[in-house]
Amino acid sequence: MTPKQRKFCDEYIKTGNATQSAINAGYSQKTAKSIGAENLTKPDLKKYIDSKLKDISNNAIATAEETLAILTKIVRGEHTEQATTAEGDTIEKRPDTNQIIRASAEILKRYPLAQDINIKGNLKVSNPFENLTEEELRILASRDEG
Repeated sequence: MTPKQRKFCDEYIKTGNATQSAINAGYSQKTAKSIGAENLTKPDLKKYIDSKLKDISNNAIATAEETLAILTKIVRGEHTEQATTAEGDTIEKRPDTNQIIRASAEILKRYPLAQDINIKGNLKVSNPFENLTEEELRILASRDEG
């Protein structure tokens, strides 16, 4: 990759506009549109752009673990935010009950309670009395009554 191509890629990452990126990288305005489109088809340039965009995305977007950690801090009352009082003072405010409930609900969406889990499929239940005769069942029932 030439320095001009790298500059094009870096500009494209910033703007998302191939023509303007080509102009900013030093290509002529006359050929910028075709050069910009051509550069986006070159495998090494595309790989570079995709790699940089992935790095940006990985750093910019919170992971599931980070999100759950923040929600957990809210539920535990460990997360504070700054609030301004009526007098104009700035204070650290803990989450209120509604915020705790909402954070708890978000966590539970990811970790459902046992009674919320539906089991689908064939479930075999053994019956310890299935091979007994009617007479044997009556005898057992009469023992329980006495």
